[in-house]
Formats: sequence, structure tokens, C-alpha cells
Amino acid sequence: MTDASADDERATGSNRLGLPRTIATGFGLLSVAFGIWGFWTNFVGPIGVDFVSFWAAGKLTLAGHASAAYDIAVHRHVEQTVVPHVGLLPFPYPPPFLIAVTPFALAPFTWAFVIWIVITCIFYVLSARSFAPWPYALANPPGLLNFLIGQTGFLTSGLFLAGLALLQPAPFVAGAILGLLIIKPQLALLLPVAMLAGRQWRAIAGAILSISLALLTAFALFGLDAYRSFLHILPTYVGYMRNNSWEWIELASPFAFLRYLNVAPAIALAAQMFVASVAALVTFIAWWRNWEEKIAILAAATLLMSPYLLTYDALLLIVPAALCVARKWWWRLTLLWVLSALPIVHFYGLYEGPNTIPVAALLSISFVAAPHVNRRIADRLGYAIA
Repeated sequence: MTDASADDERATGSNRLGLPRTIATGFGLLSVAFGIWGFWTNFVGPIGVDFVSFWAAGKLTLAGHASAAYDIAVHRHVEQTVVPHVGLLPFPYPPPFLIAVTPFALAPFTWAFVIWIVITCIFYVLSARSFAPWPYALANPPGLLNFLIGQTGFLTSGLFLAGLALLQPAPFVAGAILGLLIIKPQLALLLPVAMLAGRQWRAIAGAILSISLALLTAFALFGLDAYRSFLHILPTYVGYMRNNSWEWIELASPFAFLRYLNVAPAIALAAQMFVASVAALVTFIAWWRNWEEKIAILAAATLLMSPYLLTYDALLLIVPAALCVARKWWWRLTLLWVLSALPIVHFYGLYEGPNTIPVAALLSISFVAAPHVNRRIADRLGYAIA
């Protein structure tokens, strides 16, 4: 993990770090500029950004119909009050997420969109400070996508980073924060592996408590019907993936990468399971042996676990990217940045190819794990020679 203050000292005290930081600042400011442009576009005439799904779910909840947020037809009708020609934007999040989005529905859509972006972005940048200063956090290409469409990336990455940053000084609080990722469980699949391997018992207790409170609070507020409706919509999303309802470049998983290349679904799914298993094994080893880079490995490996993952979730790559900055691995950092940016520039017609986020995640793990593997091989060879 990279301490932000130490990174700031290196950045000001070394000419070698001056140029990368300047470039990061430029891209960070560019992302903010695109965000402001997106705000203005929605003020002039709302467009079908993803946040309209959250706002519509919140509106239905405020009206006392939380379970209707999972009714695609009813939910879509509320979305169309803002954007008549909105695309298919259902609400596939667990009921605890309704607690987070409903307050924003108190405001008109355009203002709610701005407030959501500002609050979640600030939370993400502050959470990332333990790993990288703000220029690098905002220069992370998936951040641009979150600015433009108002997705969950800033919020979920902020929870992920804040929890892991607090793991040593306040493990119970850290676990409680990480438990809030129940709002998007596919980003928490590896957390039990890491916490068990790292013997983080207090963090595990905190996570169990916060998950229980989140689920029970949502149950008390929205009732059993909300949970039933949520479970009912999940097979619909499985059907979307089976029937190729998305452009495969929009999904950021190994499964989607192979499906883009027309690999058969069964083979692509098997490959996804294999990659996820290897990523989980490396994560377990890193946390069991307490590698310095264990958080970077966990962040990258998390992006390889679920076949249903979107580009905006790849903000977690800020951790291995920050490690590259700290170790002056400039060509590695550049490669990760390019691989993270390609799926973004696709939306502007500048790239046609598979989503390269899983490649960036795999390379991140290999960059970090390679020194440990090489050292172990060298030790064994030395022992054999001796």
C-alpha cells in the first residue's frame, strides 16, 4: 500500500516524478471537465445516463413502492418521465442499495445527478488518498465513465479503498465499511478469502455486523416483497448474458473478452472460472504470507471474479497503478493506463476490439507477484546448489 504523504514527498522531490504527476493532473482535470460537460448536457436536456435508473428506483421507493423498482416495465415508465427514449436500464441492485439512492430522488433528476456525482467522487478521492494522491485517482480512465453516466464506481470503489485503508488502524471499522459492499456483492467475492487468509478476525466481525444491519434495515423499510422482487429479476440478467443483449465490449470480465472473440459460451465460462480460481489462489497466498502488495493483488483479482462486471468498476485498478508510481514502473503504468482507457475510447468510435480491463487486471497481478515468484525460485535453486 502506498502512503499518500510519502508519495507527495517523492513527487515534489524528484524530477523523474514531476512529469508523470503533471500528466496525471492533466488527465484528472480533463475527467472533471468531461463531468462538468455531462452536467450541462443533462441540464439542457436529460439523456439516458445510467443514474436515471437509480433516480427512478428512488422515486418508486419514496412513493411506497420499493418492490416496483425491480419491475422492469414500471421502473422504465418512471425513467421515461425524465428521458422518453431511454434505453433498457433496469435496477438489479439488492434492497440495501435503495437506502443509498432514495434520498437523491428527493431532488429533480438533473440536480440529483450532479449531487450524486459530486458526493460519490469526493468520497472516492478521499478514500484513494491512502493509496494515491488525487491526480492519479482521477486520471484513472474508468473515472471518466463514472463522471459521464453517474454509475456506482465512485461509491463502491470508495467503500473498497476506505475499508482496506483502515484495516490496520481500525480493523472492526474497516470490516464494517467493507460489509457495505453488499450493495454490489460481485465486488466483494474475494474479501472473505483475503480476510480469512490474513487472519483479520475483527474485520470479519465488523463485516458480518454491517451486512446484517444493512439487510435488516432494508427489510424493515421495504419489506419482504422487495427481496422477492430482487431475486426475481436476477435470472433476467442471466438471460441477457446468455442472449448477447449487451455489446461484449461493455462488460469487463474474462468471459466477455472471450465472447467478443466468438468463443463458445461454455468454453468462455470455463475460462472465467479458471482465471477466477487462479486469482483467488494468488490472493490467498498474498494475504496469508502478508505480502506488502497484498491489497494491490486483491484489487486487481476482484475484477476477475465475476462474469458480470462493467468498465466503470475498474476504478479499483488505482491500487496497482499507485504501486507502479511508487516503484517507478513507468512502462507498466503506461500499459495499465492504455488497457484501462481503450474500453472508454470505444464509446467515441476510436477503438474496436474486446474490453481490455481483464488483461489489465491479469497484468497487474503478474507485475506484483513476479518478484515473489522469482525470489522463491532463486531460493530453491540456491538451496539445490548448496
